[in-house]
Amino acid sequence: MGLTEADAASSGSSSSETQGSSDGGTTVDPAPGTSSSSTTTGNLSGAFETTELSASSGAPTTTSETPGTTTGADTTTTTGTTSGTTTTTGDGTTGGQGKPPVPDNATDADLLVALLGDQGTGKDTKAVYSLLLAEKADFVIILGDFDYGDNPDAWANEMESVLGDSFPVFGVIGNHDKDAWSGYQNKLEARLAKIAGASCVGDLGVKSNCTYRGLHFVLSGLGTKGSDKDHEEFIAGVLASDDHLWSLCTFHKNQRDLQAGDKPDDLTWKALQSCQNDGSIIVMGHEHSYARTRTLTDVGNKGAAHGATGMAELLEVGPGRTFSVVSGLGGRSIREWDAGLHGDEDWWASVYTKDYWLKNGVEEDNFEADHGALFIRFHVGGDPNAAHGYFKNIQGDVIDEFDIVHK
Repeated sequence: MGLTEADAASSGSSSSETQGSSDGGTTVDPAPGTSSSSTTTGNLSGAFETTELSASSGAPTTTSETPGTTTGADTTTTTGTTSGTTTTTGDGTTGGQGKPPVPDNATDADLLVALLGDQGTGKDTKAVYSLLLAEKADFVIILGDFDYGDNPDAWANEMESVLGDSFPVFGVIGNHDKDAWSGYQNKLEARLAKIAGASCVGDLGVKSNCTYRGLHFVLSGLGTKGSDKDHEEFIAGVLASDDHLWSLCTFHKNQRDLQAGDKPDDLTWKALQSCQNDGSIIVMGHEHSYARTRTLTDVGNKGAAHGATGMAELLEVGPGRTFSVVSGLGGRSIREWDAGLHGDEDWWASVYTKDYWLKNGVEEDNFEADHGALFIRFHVGGDPNAAHGYFKNIQGDVIDEFDIVHK
């Protein structure tokens, strides 16, 4: 059996809270929180009008939403102004010299998002925050279980001590956040109000549909808060109505086949199949380790290895094709690989636990596992259909690295 939620922190820890090296790809110096004069509401859903608050000016704006999401008092939307600029060439197209125009549904060029869960508090958690700054991430999605102490003030104060009070942060409810959820949600809403160009519709962190800098992502509390059926319908509806090039399905909980330990099936295959049908990348927390699959084409069909196909280091996403990642090494503890449950599974590309490291199909020896974060850079090399992912720990070691093509 794996360790429990109350287990002690990992055996590996950082000697410094400031990390230096990057993934070696194209790196830009983002300016989260800056804004231009154009306004955006992202791709909102719901059959009603909502008044939104501009994150830069505080002025209300009214937008019409398309059908598909929640209504009523649960709906929270905060929208600011977009960052970045678009250059128009002499022939009326956009993009760089000799390149085709960038589609309207693309992300910003070289957009870097960090994803991590299961934080806790203390030096390892703060070192992970420092890693986000060292990598120059544009924003972070926290995959639940913030501090394990039901203390939203302490969690927010520690985060702000490293990231400041305006670094773009989004979050998903975890099972250890339920008792004090209103406090955590208030902290996330306050952050959202400061993120220029960000838009989230719905019950923030529980059943919400978000866009930021051209990336679409669903923050779902499936398995933690609310009924499975409501979550399944919400996820299917917002993904069907969205037309962004890149999309993420984010959860705290996971399915046993898609993580490295002994957690049970807490999500539903139906919800994950909606993500696969849309070509949305699935990212989860809950299990305190890192685990990434190959491309999956038949999620939920274990007898067919969930339709795993292709190379470990090159993934394809698009209608009917996705992959899943658990990124649960945000600072709390590090669990072991459950070989009895997962040793004969052939859909894994990379796994990183306390006692087992598989990197793109090759077992690595002589390592000491440490905390870290998953990073995905979208729209790389001038290609809006290309992305590059990597997991880096707080020692600066690249534990996993892969390319993604949207087809």
